[in-house]
Amino acid sequence: MAANKFWKKTELSNLEQQVGVALTQIEQSLADAKNLKLSSVVDYTAKINAKKQVYLVYIPHPCLSVFNKVSSKLLPELEKRLKATILVVAKRTIESKWVKSHRSQTRPNSRTLTSVYDAILEDLVAPTFILGRRTRVRVDGSKFYRIFLDEQDQAELEPRLDAIKAVYKLLTTRDLEFEFRRDDVFYSKKGASKKVQRKQ
Repeated sequence: MAANKFWKKTELSNLEQQVGVALTQIEQSLADAKNLKLSSVVDYTAKINAKKQVYLVYIPHPCLSVFNKVSSKLLPELEKRLKATILVVAKRTIESKWVKSHRSQTRPNSRTLTSVYDAILEDLVAPTFILGRRTRVRVDGSKFYRIFLDEQDQAELEPRLDAIKAVYKLLTTRDLEFEFRRDDVFYSKKGASKKVQRKQ
């Protein structure tokens, strides 16, 4: 049963079997998760010296849209069953701008290093959204990135922030600092854009 949840993979580790079985059980109550496939599962607990178990789940990029729909319900259920912090990242490819099969070939922007690193961070903080990014330089010349998140999701994200920072540091060598702020987005009501006729 667990092997059916993995994309083009038959031999599974013990950890991948546990995650596959848990995902199969969740499908019974969450129908939208049936089309979600996994690529692999990596245990980052020892690598980041975390007190709680931290598992990084890789999914195929075509399944990212499915995950985004169910992430708010799926992640709490997985963490409850596995008793660990679950982080999900889509598999992406970084292409070098120097490797070309012909002269006119251009590299897609989605496969540049910066674009892939930014997309990985968006996956890690799901189901919330990034409101803003700032690049800052310390006095000693080291660089870090300040990420602004929606304060409405602060209670859910705060227990996961340390794991997100440590795993993202290993994946990209980037230092992060998170801040929460209000999402000041103003929406115009229907009919508000109608022009007012002047009296002649």
